[in-house]
Amino acid sequence: MYYTPGGQRRYLKSEIEQFYLNNKGFAGRIGFGERPALLVIDCINAFTSKQSPLSGDWDEEIKKINMLITAAHKAGCPVIFSHSYYVGDSQGMHLFSKKIKGIEALELNSDGVKLDPRMKAIKSDNHIYSKFLSVYYQTELLEILENNHCDTLIISGFSTSGSVRVVASETIQYGIKPIVPLEAVGDRDIHVHRNNLADIERKVADVLPVTEIIDYLNSK
Repeated sequence: MYYTPGGQRRYLKSEIEQFYLNNKGFAGRIGFGERPALLVIDCINAFTSKQSPLSGDWDEEIKKINMLITAAHKAGCPVIFSHSYYVGDSQGMHLFSKKIKGIEALELNSDGVKLDPRMKAIKSDNHIYSKFLSVYYQTELLEILENNHCDTLIISGFSTSGSVRVVASETIQYGIKPIVPLEAVGDRDIHVHRNNLADIERKVADVLPVTEIIDYLNSK
């Protein structure tokens, strides 16, 4: 991985290949199913605006996510945008706010919870709202997947050590194949990002290059 003069991250082909080599012998391959859906986690202003206390440097990842969104739309696959939000209505939320001091940027109905305007959403896409790291918890996510008979969930967005990891771990429990696109997820700490990606690949999901996932969607 290296940075461009503008500060953007780039992954070398050899680095991606080494990532899989290091996991050989431990991580098996789940594979794709027949009916995929694309989940886009927290591509919202509070996570992408440089003025937000919760933001990360994810411009390149957003470009890759948009490539997946375009391919999913062409394939007629469900696209689901999840929006984290904060309301101080429970003891759980109260405790969560002690760990994440900038969580007020996620107040419900605020601009922070709105989708980043760069995202290539269309009117028929699904939008769900989640208070905690699990996008399944008290949302319609599982219902949407079941109603569309989805057997594969492509999990993109932010952050790798948070909701991306939690959702990947939970998805496999429902008998749905979790797929994580290597260049379309991100974290605020590159070391945390890489360690979590490697562990996700070892234990709960297939971590694959975006190009391979797009080829799969194009075959639908």
